[in-house]
Amino acid sequence: MRNPLPLRLLFRSFVPLLVLLAVFAREAPSQEYIIGMKDVLRIDVWGEKDLSQEYAVSVFGTIMMPLIGEVRAAGLTERQLAAGLKKQLEVDYLVNPQVIVAVREYRSQKVLVLGDAGKPGLYSLTGTTTLLEVLTQAGALSGGSSRQILLVRPVRLAARGGQVVPGSNTIRRIDVDKIQLDNPADNFLLEDGDTLIVPRADSVFILGEVKSPGSRPLGRDTTILEVITMAGGFTDKATANGVKVVRRTGEKEEILSLDLSGEIPRNRNFLLQNMDAVIIPRGNSFFIFGEVKSPGTYVLEKSLTILEAITAAGGFTGKAAPSRTKIIRNTSKGQETIWVDMNEIINRGRRDKSIPLVENDVIVVPESFF
Repeated sequence: MRNPLPLRLLFRSFVPLLVLLAVFAREAPSQEYIIGMKDVLRIDVWGEKDLSQEYAVSVFGTIMMPLIGEVRAAGLTERQLAAGLKKQLEVDYLVNPQVIVAVREYRSQKVLVLGDAGKPGLYSLTGTTTLLEVLTQAGALSGGSSRQILLVRPVRLAARGGQVVPGSNTIRRIDVDKIQLDNPADNFLLEDGDTLIVPRADSVFILGEVKSPGSRPLGRDTTILEVITMAGGFTDKATANGVKVVRRTGEKEEILSLDLSGEIPRNRNFLLQNMDAVIIPRGNSFFIFGEVKSPGTYVLEKSLTILEAITAAGGFTGKAAPSRTKIIRNTSKGQETIWVDMNEIINRGRRDKSIPLVENDVIVVPESFF
């Protein structure tokens, strides 16, 4: 009979490692968190005290580790970084090193909460952070607040070649009652750079090229120029003749185009209603609303077509009616509506029907009746 002592010794040697793994698994909020600049990491290499310590990710996205020097950390998950460190350490230094990486301090990814919240300000994303978690931390679910919140999310990818498009944002209205019902589709994950605007009841949103975007109180007979003045006025990049008002009527949204250019703006006396969203665009922009995955304001690239614009907005949702897509365009003769059958373009290959966009075009993708 073989002596069982070596087996007992082997088991005993692995117990501390198993305990350490359990501790880190319990403390890590998510293995899929993407490490970013200024995060603080705890890296443990089993049996190597000189390597096992805390490391701050530099502004260049790297850490400095003994033996192997500068290592890229930003953009990786904890598991990916651990696997990369293991591979580098076992090349010349260690035999089968056991590496564990965990984020100790989340400093890189943040969201901003504005408006009628008990604690407005910046909040760090710790692992997979949901909308409801941040709203609860910010005290934004009180009875005095509006039952709608606005999410403004920066867009990083354009339709062509994955190039970054500066100055683009998607805008989404959120029903507070729905997210409190614990529906995963409504209580979605937040992303770095998100802004949540929490208005009081009887408020309007104002976004885009004004000096102080956010929510503003709505008084009796409040005009659009009064709200723009409360928001500090236009920035130097604003396009005053392409102002949009997104107005919800029941379950539908109406897009209104206004001209506020000139010494005496044509639509200066336009009256706002409760929960209107006023969008002041930057020059050379277009808008897309309705049943696309990322509605909002986008920078207009040269020769961008309606098909490329819808692709940039994430494509259609499952509720979309592509055959009834329309473009609302301001011309010298007034507002023009151009109907576009996107099914003909996509399914039948009629790319010649994918018309180019012009500045301040509004694309509306309606919901299907079926």
